[in-house]
Amino acid sequence: MPNVILREQADGLYCYIAKRDLEAKIVDIEFEQPDCWGGRLELADGQAWYMAPQTAIPKFPFKVRLSRAS
Repeated sequence: MPNVILREQADGLYCYIAKRDLEAKIVDIEFEQPDCWGGRLELADGQAWYMAPQTAIPKFPFKVRLSRAS
């Protein structure tokens, strides 16, 4: 489970995985409601990761641990 940083940029939300030196655009988020945000995150390069849903939309940049989504 790598630590990642989620950042908001002008053209969308990005995920930076330091262990892999990879930054990719997030193209889909499973839950995007104000009271439930997160779940399965799909990146532009085809990878899918999972984060425990948050009780609110976080302030960016946001550091979190992700696991591979099945």
